[in-house]
Amino acid sequence: MGAGRLRRRTTIAAVIATVAISLAISLAACGTQSGGSGDGGDVTISFAWWGSDSRATITKQAVELFQQRNPTIKVQTTFSAYAAYWEKVATQTAGGNPPDVMTMDTRYLSEYGQRKVLLDLKEGPGKQISLAEINPELANTGQLDGKQYAVPWAQNTSALVYDPAAYQAAGVDMTGPMTWEQFRAAAEKVSASKGFQTRGVTDFGMIDSALEIWLRQRGKGMFTPDGKLGFGPQELREYWDLASRFRTSKAASAAEVTASYNTSPEQAPFGKKLTAAEFAYDGIYPSYQKAYGTDLKVAPYPTDDPANLGQYRRPAMFLSVSARGKAQEASAKLVEFLINDPEAAKILGTDRGLPPNLKNRAQLAASATGTSKVIFDFEASLEAKLGPAPAVPPKGAGAIQKLLQRTYEEVAFERLSIDAAVSRFFAEAQKDLQ
Repeated sequence: MGAGRLRRRTTIAAVIATVAISLAISLAACGTQSGGSGDGGDVTISFAWWGSDSRATITKQAVELFQQRNPTIKVQTTFSAYAAYWEKVATQTAGGNPPDVMTMDTRYLSEYGQRKVLLDLKEGPGKQISLAEINPELANTGQLDGKQYAVPWAQNTSALVYDPAAYQAAGVDMTGPMTWEQFRAAAEKVSASKGFQTRGVTDFGMIDSALEIWLRQRGKGMFTPDGKLGFGPQELREYWDLASRFRTSKAASAAEVTASYNTSPEQAPFGKKLTAAEFAYDGIYPSYQKAYGTDLKVAPYPTDDPANLGQYRRPAMFLSVSARGKAQEASAKLVEFLINDPEAAKILGTDRGLPPNLKNRAQLAASATGTSKVIFDFEASLEAKLGPAPAVPPKGAGAIQKLLQRTYEEVAFERLSIDAAVSRFFAEAQKDLQ
């Protein structure tokens, strides 16, 4: 498939998904909330999440244990890849039937929370969900306008996931801190050692999480507390200049490879071995290693200020309860189990990141091996350097993610200059955040 056709399909899909989400939530807000607790005998609840087949296996195992302990509650489970998940949840919500329990992302918490699709877990059935063993800073990331619309299911932080063998073969020492220019030079060496068929790193110009860390290293943020963009044209121009230097020096992936980027490790350029590193979250590291097929490592982001990594304790994803569900008591009980039960924590491991419950986390860390130990050790090494989490992103944050990706693709394919792309981004972003 040609790059132009792929780009057009990506753009059309992004527009359709954004419109579907907005329409779905608007329709749901107009409905009547049903607040049945589901206490009167056997109940069935639906539970949906995004992720891979391996994630589905362990999640279903945890759900089976929950059902054994709660024989009057039946849980119907479904899962999808990230983009497909949000399209499906939007459609279900539009039909007045969102999942009883659903995974939630920071990008969409405002979308669904402010339109009253989600249950306030500080009230009624939600009060059975204990946050006592969760770091308050992490727990508060699920709050919006004083209401707890979501509970963090795991903690992760941003990371550079890389192939140590490829970097060692190119004569690069990845054990110490690096500036952005030092990392560009290192990635270029890897590309050269591979005959430029495999690049040192996946182009990060379209990744909103990478932009966020780069901005935080400069005292900025993706969004302000009042829901506006936290950066201006100058910052975006500098960021895309940086990404373009990586790309044009062949340190980073070519435009054709970048256009195939999505949030699935198996389908990402790094997962396909088209690059030797990728900016991601440490919780996804095991999936990258499985896709890559050899041992990988994680490292902090490059930074031009050694005192500021820009990284923070991030909710890998949330669990939320539908405000329209008829079995909210049972739904909240499932969330409490998945968040706090020690046996559930053992089953789920670090697939989504570190367990949110600190007691469970300490128990798992003590016996961790393999990829789980790598994640525990990595976050422990950064604990003192992690900054405060940002405020919940505003409604429209999901659209901003898609806008950043499709606009930067125009730069990567050299269809737009950086200045023209920056102007287009800010003109469209203002509409998305209205």
